[in-house]
Amino acid sequence: MDKNEAVTKRPSEDFSEIDFGDKRLTKRLVSTVEQMTQDSQESILGATKDRSSAKGFYRLLGNDKFSMDKLSEEAKKGTIERILEHETILAVQDTTDDNMNGHKKTEGLGYSSEHVLGTKIHSCIAITPEGLPIGLLGQTYETREEAKSKLSNAEKAARPIEEKESYRWIEMLRESTDGIPDSVKVITVCDREGDFYELYAEAMEIGRDFIIRVNHDRKTDEDEKVIEKIRNTAACGKVTVNIPRDTRNNKPARQAEMEIAYCTVNVLKPNSVKSSKAPDSIQMNIVRITEINPENEENKIEWILATNLPVNNADDAIKIVEYYVQRWKIERFHFVLKSGCKVEEIQQRTYERIKPVIFIKSVIAMFIMTITYVGRMMPDLPCSVFFDDDEWVTLYKIANKTKFTPEEPYSLADAVKYLGVLGGYKRSPSDGPPGLKSIWNGLCKLYEALEYAKHLT
Repeated sequence: MDKNEAVTKRPSEDFSEIDFGDKRLTKRLVSTVEQMTQDSQESILGATKDRSSAKGFYRLLGNDKFSMDKLSEEAKKGTIERILEHETILAVQDTTDDNMNGHKKTEGLGYSSEHVLGTKIHSCIAITPEGLPIGLLGQTYETREEAKSKLSNAEKAARPIEEKESYRWIEMLRESTDGIPDSVKVITVCDREGDFYELYAEAMEIGRDFIIRVNHDRKTDEDEKVIEKIRNTAACGKVTVNIPRDTRNNKPARQAEMEIAYCTVNVLKPNSVKSSKAPDSIQMNIVRITEINPENEENKIEWILATNLPVNNADDAIKIVEYYVQRWKIERFHFVLKSGCKVEEIQQRTYERIKPVIFIKSVIAMFIMTITYVGRMMPDLPCSVFFDDDEWVTLYKIANKTKFTPEEPYSLADAVKYLGVLGGYKRSPSDGPPGLKSIWNGLCKLYEALEYAKHLT
């Protein structure tokens, strides 16, 4: 497969060879996924445009031959096809709460957090070290029967890891890396929620690389604490880091001057870890990056990262930081999933039928991200790698308000710019490239125009 073709496959193509034992079911799935891609913010009825098509998809979800496992396996197969074009891939994990408080009549739906109906969506996405989204590697869903656990903190801590919600990180470590050839180096990247001893132990046992932001100050075999040791380690160099936009706290993207330090530690198994499988200690490298002369001391950036990748010099330490910075892409994925694909508005009679729709919308969210970032990182590709002839011609005419028809496909960078214009991008000289919101809005408007055009010719 051509590298560009692999990167730019549409979500419906990833499902085109799924085998439910009935070709009609595959055809229904593919057509509905394509319609949902073209109108990501709409309900299934809104995207399919008629009740007959919507009912056909609902029947598919209830068909005994339909399988959630096959759905996820097929999507992962497509992701691995694209991964094969790269030497190194970052497998980024994170969890987001899906708020479905308005769905009180949905059978089987429990709580995602205290007093909030919904599900915890735990995803792993593949990202290149340069930041190009590749696809979905796995996704799990959890909904609690009760709003709040009645166990005490001591009782919670005493439970085996397999009974804790945090076990999903270990399961995803296995699931996301399974099936990827040894020719591709896969590095699991997690934020502080993934900082627990059993996850490190599992990664070491199955031979997987990791970069995880430290949250707990554990003891080492030198009778000191990890954070204390790395903070007392002299800096080995300085680096300028591009800090992503913090959407939660409404802070813009910026550059920060940072100093960097690293050390090697043997972390001791905490007393709270009861598993006999976990080793008594784990050797890992710790990298600390700290902002120099911050404008506001309270907002000073400090990242302390644990990794089993080799760190022998400043360049190695900087590479670890560069990999970790790409973790923010999963935050953008959650943004597209909730705001661009409206997963919190999915309506189905049962929780079991909600899950495959979440999954499909997750694949679509990754596609929206791919268009956006491929347009930035591979701008000279022809727009035809993503769009059919009628699509890129219509996009050009609408964005430029002209009747002129280009003879050849223009660049992908221009296509992304035109999509942005349709989606509200102002093209001001001070603006950066179009953002994700303008891209998903632009895609919806483009396909709406194409739909109307079918009835005018």
